[in-house]
Amino acid sequence: MRKELPKFFEQILNITEPWYIEEIEQQGNTINIYVDFKKGAKFEYNGKYYSAYDTVQRSWRHLNLFQYETYIHARVARIKTDDGTKTVEVPWARKNSGFTLLFEAFILELYNHMTVAEIAKKYNTTQNRLWRILDFYVSKELEKQDFSKEPIKTLSVDEIARKKHHVYLTNFLDVEREKVVHIADGKDAETFLSFKERYTEKNGDPTDIESICMDMSVPFKAGARKHFPKAKIIFDKFHVLNVLSVQLDKVRARENKGYHEILKRTKYLLLKNPNNLTKKDKARLDETPRKGFKEEQHLDTVQAYGLVLEFKKMFDYKKPSYAAKYFKRWYEKVMKSNIPEMIKAAKTLLNHIEGILLHIKTNISNGKIEGMNSKLRGFTKRAFGFKTLKNLKITIFIALGKLNLTPA
Repeated sequence: MRKELPKFFEQILNITEPWYIEEIEQQGNTINIYVDFKKGAKFEYNGKYYSAYDTVQRSWRHLNLFQYETYIHARVARIKTDDGTKTVEVPWARKNSGFTLLFEAFILELYNHMTVAEIAKKYNTTQNRLWRILDFYVSKELEKQDFSKEPIKTLSVDEIARKKHHVYLTNFLDVEREKVVHIADGKDAETFLSFKERYTEKNGDPTDIESICMDMSVPFKAGARKHFPKAKIIFDKFHVLNVLSVQLDKVRARENKGYHEILKRTKYLLLKNPNNLTKKDKARLDETPRKGFKEEQHLDTVQAYGLVLEFKKMFDYKKPSYAAKYFKRWYEKVMKSNIPEMIKAAKTLLNHIEGILLHIKTNISNGKIEGMNSKLRGFTKRAFGFKTLKNLKITIFIALGKLNLTPA
């Protein structure tokens, strides 16, 4: 049985002729597998076969065998070819990698469940080495992009912030296929140029894109109109409601000092979707010292909260014409409220009403966009843990790029 062990490992490690396992040894918590090639072996390069003229010693980290760290060591042949001296590629690892293909496949799978820091600690390696693995396979798959085969009709654009909102990335998502297709640095109009250049480089026609769903930032609108003039600009529900949420919180913050007993612990309750309020949340909105929160109509915060809830009903309409009439009535009510923050929000929405109504008219897969943007917002919270933007980009592509990350 002991004699059969090398043969067994040759099979599971894909070690084939002229390679063979010369020795297997265990030292402390490590298993070392020594591989060599047969005397007189010839190696193929560009259809020709060459004999080794010298060798270099190489080592690769392999999957753990039980509790033991495992390494493969080999005397790798170098050959003199018509193109110069070349180091022979081995069948168990890719070129210039310090890991076996099986170990890399394991890391790619493990990263769906653990952070790089956790993997590095568990498998006694460095984070930088693991990031290089992830970077290689993500880059390899992105090179295969071909937008002539997968043209994008509806594009969703969203930003993600890192380092307390001082550094931004802009993500471009294919709504139909629910995947990130490009990530650009920054959040200005030039991010659209970056995407357009990538899309064109990968055989895409910019006129493929019929609709662009995004937030209401001036740079985004300018970039979309300049680089994709034929695309309809749609403002999706999440970003529209966020405009109101920001101003509602400003109203609450303004009144909090004078009415702290009423408004304390309401910040996140007011921003929460009413459908997601728990019994405890609902009770909190009704347990003010004198009467129910919603009955405190002398407060701008309570009135503003009611106006936000009323606005949300606009998205229940199926026809843009009905929604437009509803918005007009709501807008007039906001103007009469004399709440400066809400008036500012209403004017912003009025300036973008065409794109808001287009959202209702086209019913552009809001659920898909919300799902993807929700995941991206999750990365925003995790972003502080990434030392470089490159690593954050890699993570987003792995999670939302739908790439086929499989070692050859």
